[in-house]
Amino acid sequence: MIGRSMRFCKGLIKGRKKGYALLTAIAAINIFAILTLTAHSMWETEIQLDLEDELLFRARQYKIAIELYLKKNINVYPRNLEDLYEKKFLRKLFKDPMSESEEGEWNLVMRGGTGAAKGLLIVPLELLDQYLNKARIIGVCSTSNEEGIRVYRGKKRYSEWAVYVGEKIEKDMPELNFVDGSERGDERDKDRERDRERDRDNVD
Repeated sequence: MIGRSMRFCKGLIKGRKKGYALLTAIAAINIFAILTLTAHSMWETEIQLDLEDELLFRARQYKIAIELYLKKNINVYPRNLEDLYEKKFLRKLFKDPMSESEEGEWNLVMRGGTGAAKGLLIVPLELLDQYLNKARIIGVCSTSNEEGIRVYRGKKRYSEWAVYVGEKIEKDMPELNFVDGSERGDERDKDRERDRERDRDNVD
């Protein structure tokens, strides 16, 4: 009788040890998963910050090139970004690192002449010819409507991070007037949300 009780107790102890070992293993796996997710999130954040730095660096190359172009050509503005490269004011045509297109095209920052609307024009490349006779190219900004980690001159969306000749970085971004084809991201988001609501209504 005593022998059976001893065997039972030993078996119970072994079972508990196995249970504790299993719980320990599960806890270790959970901790590893949390650390992995945290590291992945930090890694993604670092990549995004690097891309934001690159975006501003490339945009400033265009701004500097336009400034040099103006000095060389006595305040005559370039007619397109290719002018800057072909006339050796830009070592290469930098792509927009935030753009979803393979071409990496930028939106152009333009300023109108006397009597033009207040603020800056944001013009997509495909509409440039329509604005050359009434505005001048002074910089670039991203075509991406994604929100950044940083806030640049009071703006969160990359499409509103305008970099241009005569900018005052210490001040908030001036008014940006987006022409057809380069609408602000919040307007596009509203349109998408309205489309989704219509789709849901049709399904119901």
